[in-house]
Amino acid sequence: MEPGKLILPGESFYPLIMELFEKKEKAAILYDDNGPTRAGGIIESVFEKEGTHWLRLEDGTEIQVDKLQAVNGNFSSDFSTC
Repeated sequence: MEPGKLILPGESFYPLIMELFEKKEKAAILYDDNGPTRAGGIIESVFEKEGTHWLRLEDGTEIQVDKLQAVNGNFSSDFSTC
């Protein structure tokens, strides 16, 4: 996926996460953890927990895919810094 794509309502970062996981490429992530939070690195695994998709980075950080706001320059249309 090219950087700069807008993820629209009803779409998911999941295909991009799987692509990065399969290619073992670094992910630069912004996600909601009671406010915007940055994380990054190689995605070690993608799994399901309690009916939702999660990813685990090489440093052990686990992030729910639904909480992602940006990945490698691709932003959720819901993302707002205001």
